[in-house]
Amino acid sequence: MARTDLELDEELEESGGGFSRFLFFATPILFTVVLLGVMLTLFNMDFRNMMYRWADAIPVVRDFVPDPERTEDEQEQKLAADKEKELKEQQKSIDAAVKQLQEQVAKQDTDLQTAAQQAEAQQAKVKELEEQLAAAQVQKQVEEEKAEAEAYQKEVKKLAQLYSGMSPSKAAAIFDKLTTEETVQMLNAMNNEGKVAILEKMNPQKAADISIKLKDVKEADDLAIAALQSRLKKEAETDQASSTTGTALDDTELSQTFSAMPAAEAAKLVLQTYKISPDKGLRIMKSVNSSARSDILAEMTKADEKTSVKILNQLVSK
Repeated sequence: MARTDLELDEELEESGGGFSRFLFFATPILFTVVLLGVMLTLFNMDFRNMMYRWADAIPVVRDFVPDPERTEDEQEQKLAADKEKELKEQQKSIDAAVKQLQEQVAKQDTDLQTAAQQAEAQQAKVKELEEQLAAAQVQKQVEEEKAEAEAYQKEVKKLAQLYSGMSPSKAAAIFDKLTTEETVQMLNAMNNEGKVAILEKMNPQKAADISIKLKDVKEADDLAIAALQSRLKKEAETDQASSTTGTALDDTELSQTFSAMPAAEAAKLVLQTYKISPDKGLRIMKSVNSSARSDILAEMTKADEKTSVKILNQLVSK
C-alpha cells in the first residue's frame, strides 16, 4: 500500500513537469500575439483585410478566400478593371463570331462561284448539244432532200428510157401533150440520137422552142421545178377554159397511142408516169378503151402488183 502511494507521487511530479515545459514555450508566443494585436489596434491597422489582400494577390489562393475590403477608389478601380476585362472578353467573343461569319460568307461565295461555273458549263454544254442537234437535223433534211431528188431523177431517167425504146412518132405524139418544160426534162435525159429522132416527129414550132431550151439546159433540179410549174400552169389554164367553155379534155390521141403500143411497154410507161405524177397515170388509164386497159393492168400487175392495185382502186373510186 505504501508503494502505491509513492508511485502516485512520482507520476504527479512528472505530470507537473510536462505542463511547466509547455508553459515555458507557450507563454512567450501568447505574449507576442497579444502584444502584436494591441499594437495593431493602437495603430488602427486592419490586419484581417491586409491578410485578405495578400491572399488575393496569390493566383490560386485568391479563389478560396473572400475579397478584401477596398476603399472607394479601389472599388472603382476594381469595377473598371472588371468592366474592361468583361469588355475584352465580349470583344473577343464578337471578334470570334465575326471571324466565323466571315469564314461562312467566304465559303458561301466560293460555293456560289463554283455553282455559277457549273451552271455556265452546263449552259455551254446544252448550247453545244442544241447546235449539234440543229446541225444534225439540217444534215438529215439535206440528205433526205438529196435522196428524194436522186430518186426523182432516177424515175425520170427510167421514163426517158421507156420513151427512147418507143418509136419516135409515138413518143412525139405523147410529148406533144406535155408542156415544153416537161418535154425538155425528158429529152435532157436521152442521148442525142434519141432526141433528134423524136424532135423530127414533133410539132415544128414546139420542137424549135424545145431546141432553144435544150441549148440553155440547167441543172436537173431546176428542170424538175420548171416542169412542175409549167404543169400546174397548164392545168390551171385548162381548168379555167373548161369552166368557161364547158368542154372536156380531148384524150383521143393519147388513147390511140397507148392502145397501139404493146401492153408490156404501155404498162411500164404508165407505172413510171404514175410514180412521177399520179394524175397523169390515171389520165392515161382512163383514156384507153376497156380492152387495152385490161391488158395494160395485167402487165402492170406482173411488174408492180402493189402500185397496180392502188391505181385500180383510184380508177374505181373516181
